Amino acid sequence: MTGMNRAVNRRDFLKGTLAATAGSALALSLEERALLAGIASKPSGPASQKSADLLPTGKIGKRKVTRLICGGNLISGFAHSRDLIYVSSMLRHYFTDEKIWETLHLCEEFGINTALLRTDDHVMKILDTYWNKRGGKIQWLAQVYPKEGDTRTNIRKAVDAGAMACYIQGDIGDRWVKAGRVDLIEKALGTIKDAGVPAGVGGHSLSVPMAIEAAGLEPDFYMKTLHRSDYWSYSKEG
Repeated sequence: MTGMNRAVNRRDFLKGTLAATAGSALALSLEERALLAGIASKPSGPASQKSADLLPTGKIGKRKVTRLICGGNLISGFAHSRDLIYVSSMLRHYFTDEKIWETLHLCEEFGINTALLRTDDHVMKILDTYWNKRGGKIQWLAQVYPKEGDTRTNIRKAVDAGAMACYIQGDIGDRWVKAGRVDLIEKALGTIKDAGVPAGVGGHSLSVPMAIEAAGLEPDFYMKTLHRSDYWSYSKEG
């Protein structure tokens, strides 16, 4: 190419590649046609930050939260993918920073105002850029990871980085309840409340909220999965 230096972004690359395929003897698959149509329908300039009316909402503490929220497992590369061991790696490659920002923007565009995301350096960097450089407003419901010997550090990182609420990650809730260490959950909840944001407890097992209620603790909310416990990759030891 002469006379100009043309940058090829992901959208241009896909559009050009699929268009070339369309002109070849090979017919496009249904998935390829859908992808090409989706790319063509997107504006080439920066996405508008105008959000739709909110979906129906509830409250966590004093904060208004849409009843449909954006989950974060796939964004962080965690997939319940049975024996398809390549899926988690594929997700980590697919969800580039740009794709995550696009996903959060689409949530806001269609009326979702909250995303549930883990507390780690990558997520905090993504959110900092989204809020401060890309005009995003989505609320962060932080999944936090207190440790037996340190219930404070990860929680403080989340709150200092802008979390609107925090909840103890489900595997931790399961493990501490199973070990009879509800006192650790109480300590972590206290750290969250002392930081001035709503405090929650996560769990995959019903024994978690039952133990919390029996102990007289008062979290602001629970984060409980809804699923059968006999699916293919379920492990009672997990």
